[in-house]
Amino acid sequence: MAGNVEVSDFTGPFATLNGTSSITATRSDIIRSLLEVGYQSRKKAVRKVGPWRARMLVAMATGYLDRSLNTTQYFRNLEQTEKVGVSFLLGEAFTHWFAQDRMDVEFLVHVAGLESTVWDTSSNKLAAAKPGASPPSLKSRPDFVGFRRLERHVFESKGRIRRPASSAVSKALGQVSALSSVNGTQPTTRCATFFMLRASGTEGRVIDPEGGTTGADVTFDEWEAVTSAYSFFLDGENSGSVDAMGAGYVGREIESDVYFGIDKKVLDTITAESPATADTRRKRVDEVFEILSHRADFYRGRREDDASTGLDGTLLVDRRPGGIRRRHLRG
Repeated sequence: MAGNVEVSDFTGPFATLNGTSSITATRSDIIRSLLEVGYQSRKKAVRKVGPWRARMLVAMATGYLDRSLNTTQYFRNLEQTEKVGVSFLLGEAFTHWFAQDRMDVEFLVHVAGLESTVWDTSSNKLAAAKPGASPPSLKSRPDFVGFRRLERHVFESKGRIRRPASSAVSKALGQVSALSSVNGTQPTTRCATFFMLRASGTEGRVIDPEGGTTGADVTFDEWEAVTSAYSFFLDGENSGSVDAMGAGYVGREIESDVYFGIDKKVLDTITAESPATADTRRKRVDEVFEILSHRADFYRGRREDDASTGLDGTLLVDRRPGGIRRRHLRG
């Protein structure tokens, strides 16, 4: 069993998420999410750590989580400092999964890494702390901004091996409280997410208590944000790979029998001539969302035990027997 996620304090249309439910993610889902969060540019990642980063993330999910998303003995034998780093990345992946699967958020973007991002704290006002939250500092920044059509959501992600102390919860709530508007719009939700990695299954906790409207404002170019979310496919070669991924997708093999792809209609839209004006950039963003909305049922229908699909048009196929890299025997 993969485990459960406990959700609390959501309001409005998201109130139906409140309560405890099973984590339905597969290991393929977590691999896909690992590949979509983190570095804003695959080229920059390659320059920093080499072309093997994608393979490293695949190996991380495969080596540290079994197919039921329980931690493996290998993970439990890691030194504590290494567990912290692995838990951080896997926590981001589970947050990405939750945002897409439970909230229908198409993109989760680390906007602090965008060139166009501007943080406005000129009023020197701290965000009104949510109930149970620690007052955030003026330099506090949440991890991600989520895009769901016209909505914007704020996420602070924590991956751990133990349940968070009350002080850690307060700090996370303070971080999501620090942002009052995204491109002039108040966030629909501000989510503090905790995912605890355990031998008996991953345990999640997501909180969105009511908050105030004061704090920092962030503005950025949303076309840059959308293309950043697809940087893996913009920074490298993409082939048909129809046999592996199915008609309509292009991408590449990132590990033996592991394929990462994207809806060709989406790729054609984001790789067309770069829009030069703010108006054309806005229209191009709308065009991407229109494609995703129109093909959402197709994406859901493509999902299988070895295939993870995202509402952003991405697809991860893991054809390894048992999800383990195939050994090449010498003969």
